[in-house]
Amino acid sequence: MKNLKIMSLLFGGLMVLGSLTSCASDDSNDPTPPPTPEPPTPEKVLTSVRIDYTATVSQQLLDMATVKVRYLDENGHPATEQMTSTTWTKSVVIDLPGKAGLNIVPTMKSGVSEGEYTLEAKGQMAYTWLDQNGQLILTELTVSTPLMEGVFYDGSVGTYLKAIASKCQVARTFTTDYNVNHATISMGTTDDEITQNTGISDEGATDDNR
Repeated sequence: MKNLKIMSLLFGGLMVLGSLTSCASDDSNDPTPPPTPEPPTPEKVLTSVRIDYTATVSQQLLDMATVKVRYLDENGHPATEQMTSTTWTKSVVIDLPGKAGLNIVPTMKSGVSEGEYTLEAKGQMAYTWLDQNGQLILTELTVSTPLMEGVFYDGSVGTYLKAIASKCQVARTFTTDYNVNHATISMGTTDDEITQNTGISDEGATDDNR
């Protein structure tokens, strides 16, 4: 009986040893793969700026004048659109370096009746820096024209419309190193006496509305 117990213990020890050897063998055949490194994040490169133009005028200005907005498009070329409501918006993306600007130009309609008019006009240009994939780099900043507002009688309206065309204009140049500079960009045409030879510039703007 004593010999039988010894044999049983010996047999049990061999079984445990065999099991451990088998596990070690399995582990060596199926090693855990090393972690895959994350791909490097591409560095953001400043390549363009999105320009969001806005022009707002009073309804009475629209009633007694034809109001056009002149702006620089995505290619830096002058473009013109007529306002049909009190708010006009336009978005363009310009490659850097580039320029952007807008000008509000009202022209009095014929047959304007006598009376007083509440005339208001303001232009705004918001810009957002974009990387090579069109993704946002810096948040939106804004520059604005002076707010032109006041009550005028029909006899003085024409002079005030010319003042709006002269003052409601703003322009900037943009570079690839985030520099933004004041700009003057000619938008005058030979068929418009009010704005002929008038440049888009910051004249009349103040620190409060930049």
